[in-house]
Amino acid sequence: MSPSPATVGCVIVVEVEYSELDQYPLSGGRLTTWEPVVPDHAWRADDRGLSWDHEHHLDGGEDGSWIGSVMHVPAPYDPAHVAAAATAWMLRHEGLRTTVVRTEDGTWRRSSTDGTGLAIRSIEAGTVSPQDAADRISRSFASLTRAAWPHVRLATVHREGAPGFDLVFGADHSVMDAYSQLVWFEEFTTLYDRVRAGATPSSLVDPAIASHVDHAAADRALGAAVTAEHPAVRGWRSFLAHGSGLRFPDHPDPALRIGPVTDGRQPQHSSSTWVAAPDELDRLGALCRSAGTSAQSGALAVLLLALRAARPTDRFRFVMPMHTRHDPAHLPAVGWYVGCAPVQVDLAGAHDTAEVLARIHAGVDAGKPLVGVPLPRIAQLLEIHDHPHFVVSYVDTRHIPGAAHWDRLRARTLRSPAYADDEVYLWLVRSHHGLSVSARYPRTEEADAALRTLHTDMRRVLRELLADGAQEASA
Repeated sequence: MSPSPATVGCVIVVEVEYSELDQYPLSGGRLTTWEPVVPDHAWRADDRGLSWDHEHHLDGGEDGSWIGSVMHVPAPYDPAHVAAAATAWMLRHEGLRTTVVRTEDGTWRRSSTDGTGLAIRSIEAGTVSPQDAADRISRSFASLTRAAWPHVRLATVHREGAPGFDLVFGADHSVMDAYSQLVWFEEFTTLYDRVRAGATPSSLVDPAIASHVDHAAADRALGAAVTAEHPAVRGWRSFLAHGSGLRFPDHPDPALRIGPVTDGRQPQHSSSTWVAAPDELDRLGALCRSAGTSAQSGALAVLLLALRAARPTDRFRFVMPMHTRHDPAHLPAVGWYVGCAPVQVDLAGAHDTAEVLARIHAGVDAGKPLVGVPLPRIAQLLEIHDHPHFVVSYVDTRHIPGAAHWDRLRARTLRSPAYADDEVYLWLVRSHHGLSVSARYPRTEEADAALRTLHTDMRRVLRELLADGAQEASA
C-alpha cells in the first residue's frame, strides 16, 4: 500500500520476490474469483477498539490499494476444496471476520462475526489468457475497500489437464501486514491438503492462534494512555526536530525523489535486485558477530556506505518498520502487527568496519523502544500532518514457516500500484538465495540511474567489508 500524503502510519512490505500481479507468470485457463459472504444477522456490534493504524488507514488511506500473495498450488484443482480451505482460513483468523461502520458522530465502530453462516461464493469468468486473468483479478482486488466487508478476495486460474493451479488473494491493508502475506503460503497449502483428505473447515480452527482484534484493542488502550510527555513522544519530537520542523526526513540522494510537485498521484517505479550471495552473507554475519552486532547491522552498513559513496553525507535519518508480534500466539495470526522506529546514524569519522557496525547497531537500538507506541497517536500529539518519505526495512525470511518451499510454489507477495512523488522505500530482504534490495521510488530516469548506481555500490561495499574483515582476522 502506498501511504497518502495524510498518512503517518507505518507499513512494511517484504518480497519473495515482491511483484505487481502483471509481473507474475500466471497461466491461462479457467478463471474463478472467490468472495466470502456472511448473512446480515450474523454480524454483531463489537466494542473492542480499532488499532491506531487501522483508524488512521480508514481516515487517510485510499480505496483500491491492496496487498496479497500468489502461488502455484501443486495439487489437483477442486473448486469444493478451494472453497473449504478458504472457509477454514477465514474461520481461523478473526481479523478477516471484522469490519467497521461509521457512526452518526463520524467515528468508526467495529462489527464482527463469529463465522456463523460463512460461505465462499465463486464467480466463474470463463477461459481467459494470462494477461486477461491478471487484469480481471487486479480489477477485482482494486474494488476492495477500507469500510466495506469483505476485505479479502481470492482467485484461481486452472488449465484443464494441468497438474496444479494458480491461486491468488488480495486484501485491504486494514486486515493484514506483509508477514501475514508470507505465512499464507504454508498455511493455505496445508489447509488445502487437509480438506482434500476429508477434514471439515470447522475442524481446522486452531484456538492457539491469537486474535488480531484483541491485539488492536490493546493497541488502542496503550495509545490512549500516552501523553505528550511520554518518552516515545519526546523521542519522535527530537528525531523530527533535526529536519525542517516536524517533518519526516527525505532520502539523502535528491535524484531519488522529485519532490511534492503534483497531488501525489505520480506512479512509482518498483525494482528488485540481488546484491549478495548466501556465502557472502554468511561471511558478513561472522564479521558482525565478531564486532558484537547482528546481520541486520551488516546489511544496513552495506546500504549506508553505498549511499555515502554516491552522495557525500555521513548522517542518515530514516524510518524503520519493525514487527510487534512479541506474543508467540500472534506469530501465526493474520493481522497488522507493525510499528515504526526513528533511526539516526552518524558515520562521521567512522572508517573502521567495527566502528561503522557499532554506530549502526546503536542507532537502530535507540529507536527500538519507540516501536511499541503507535505512530499515528504520536503524530496526533505532535500535530504532525506529514508522512514518512524515506523508509528502510530489513527482514530475514529464512525462518518463516514454509520458506524452504517457496521456490517450488513459485510464491510471490503482491501489491497494487503505488502513487507518490517524494517517497523512497527500500527493503533489504535476506532469504535462502542471498540479499536482495527492493525499492519503490518516483518513476524518473534520474531515479532509475541512481538505483543502478546504488546496487553497484552496494556490491562493491560488500566486497570491501569482507576483504577488510579477512585482513583483520588474519592480523
